[in-house]
Amino acid sequence: MKLLSALILFILITACGDQAPDRTPQSQESVTSVVVTHPQLRDIDDVLTALGSVESINDPTVSAQASGQVEQIVVREGDRVEAGQLLAALDSTLHAIESAKSAAEVRRYGVLLENQDSEVKRLLRLAESKSVSRDKLEDEQAQLEMLAAQRDIAHKQWEQHQYIESKTRIVAPLDGLVTRRYISPGDYVSTGQPLFDLVSVNRLRARIGFPEHDASRIAVGNEVHLTTPASPGVTAIGEVAAVNPQINVYNRAVEISVEFDNPGGWLPGGSTDVALVVERRAQALTVPAMAVVIRDGRDVVFVVAGNQARAVPVTAGWREAGWVEIISGIKITDLIVVEGAGLLSNGSHIEVDAPAL
Repeated sequence: MKLLSALILFILITACGDQAPDRTPQSQESVTSVVVTHPQLRDIDDVLTALGSVESINDPTVSAQASGQVEQIVVREGDRVEAGQLLAALDSTLHAIESAKSAAEVRRYGVLLENQDSEVKRLLRLAESKSVSRDKLEDEQAQLEMLAAQRDIAHKQWEQHQYIESKTRIVAPLDGLVTRRYISPGDYVSTGQPLFDLVSVNRLRARIGFPEHDASRIAVGNEVHLTTPASPGVTAIGEVAAVNPQINVYNRAVEISVEFDNPGGWLPGGSTDVALVVERRAQALTVPAMAVVIRDGRDVVFVVAGNQARAVPVTAGWREAGWVEIISGIKITDLIVVEGAGLLSNGSHIEVDAPAL
């Protein structure tokens, strides 16, 4: 029995002696594959963005300047009209009669004036030989002046009736579109009664509100780029025409108006996306947006240092879709990480796959 136990113990010791000792694999630091590039210099526009509304600069209501019955209407709502184009016509019969009466009155006074002038000339010849009294001559001369004044009054009345008669033809005061018609054939209209609403679309105005903290950066003359959903892909360029000197007490915004030429297809009442250029900077240092990451609450760009990435705090400026302006922190000659920057920390080992284009 003792011999058997000793044999088993010997076999166990031998087996343990043949087993290889434990070896713990040494950990190796991971290497991150990245894509790198150099910063680029470009001209940038520092802009403020907002949403505005489009309106017409000129949108007159055409009113009657003469009374009468509507005989003819030659335009419909939505029609495009040119300045001086006929919109409607009123019955001009009574106005034509009044104009003719005034013209006849002018002719009558012309005849009277001509006769009186001949009489005064005759009396002047008699006065040379003292064959007529001075009082008689002066009376006739005064009568001549009075007839001249009455003829002038009659002529002005004729001009007035001519003017009123011409206003029985309602014409467009400007190029634009008819947005509203208030009359129908057969209606009797009076002076001052609205007839049509027109809107000019060749030159438009946009009203935009910006936060009050941007008020000091906005000035008359600033360039503005505008787009509208009504005309996708079309950009209008205008400038700030006016800045309201008061801050709106309800929304704490400063309102500006921008005037611009209609690039085609824009209509008053539509919305517009606005980019107001407050500053232009030439040859600004920029990097792709994915190169800027946040570490410890700061903007950081990873600069390639051998086979490691060095975290460099930067001051970021204007951000555009796809890129960021760098005001300070890196140089144009630095090689920076673009793709893979979000996976890095300061001192991370990297392997460059290929330069970014």
